[in-house]
Order: sequence, then structure tokens, then C-alpha cells
Amino acid sequence: MFDPVPNELKAPYGLRPAAVLVPVVGDGPLAEGTLIYTLRSQNLAHHRGQISFPGGAIEAGETPAEAALREAREEIGLDPGRVTVLGALAPVLSPAGYWVRPVVGRVAGEPELRINPAEVAGVLRVPVRELLAAPAWPEWRRGRYVWHYPWRGYDIWGVTGNITHDFLTRLKGGEG
Repeated sequence: MFDPVPNELKAPYGLRPAAVLVPVVGDGPLAEGTLIYTLRSQNLAHHRGQISFPGGAIEAGETPAEAALREAREEIGLDPGRVTVLGALAPVLSPAGYWVRPVVGRVAGEPELRINPAEVAGVLRVPVRELLAAPAWPEWRRGRYVWHYPWRGYDIWGVTGNITHDFLTRLKGGEG
């Protein structure tokens, strides 16, 4: 259902490679799990207050999976030892100039998270079933579609919405 996670991410010319973790909590089928999203701090220079997956730039010598796990530890205190990498989703272009590789990981048990207030204002634990039932819609924006997933008063959109859409589309394919 998911792509293999590459050992490196070659970004198109002029873009910076990045990775995010799509953390799924739950031991059963993925569709019965819960996704962990972050609410970005208002103190950040870019995308403040938006909903995202934990992630960031890939450092020299890191694989996308290593970068995603490192960033999840830095941002929300998620122990990488609790995460089993299941695979990757299609790379996504960020308007900020990043070529982002989403890495899907199953989180064992119910993790105790510790947010880094310099980067994260809060954590959202979103049941996958609720996203599958959400009245999602695409918006044509800057020459591409951007998906919106409404959830309990929040709008999960942009790069995060597109990653969520890819993840859910693969689940709906009956493989998860």
C-alpha cells in the first residue's frame, strides 16, 4: 500500500529535501487508528498556527525516515523506538520550497508526548475514521489542487491536507 522509503530524497532543482512523519497510533487496521498532527506555534516564521505533521529538513547523511523520526522526537517528544516505519507516500511540493517525503509509521501503544513549545502549540489526535467520513474538498490554488479536511473546527489543508488525502486514498483502496 505504501511506497518503499528511499535511502535518500533527491529534490528537483532549487528545492530542499524534507520529510514528515505520518504517525498512526493503534494496533489494529490503520483505518481504526489515530493520526497525530501538530498545531504549529505562533512564534514560527512560516506557517504559524497551521496544522502539520511533525517534520522538517533532511540533514546531510540522513534518510527521509531518519529525518522524520528525528523531527518527531524534537517537536513532540515521540520516541523513535516506538515507531515502526511502514513505508512512504508520494513526495509533495511545499510552497516554502521544500520537496517533502511523507513517511508513514505505526506508533506502538499510547505514546506520552512532550511538545517543544518553540515549534509546537499543541497536538491533535485525529481518528482516521473521522477523516474518512469528513466532507473533504479540493481547492485550486496556485496552479494545483489543495485538499481541505474539516475536523472539529479545524481545517487540515495545504501540504498536510494533500498528504492526508494520499494516505486516506491508499486506505480506501482496501489495502489498510
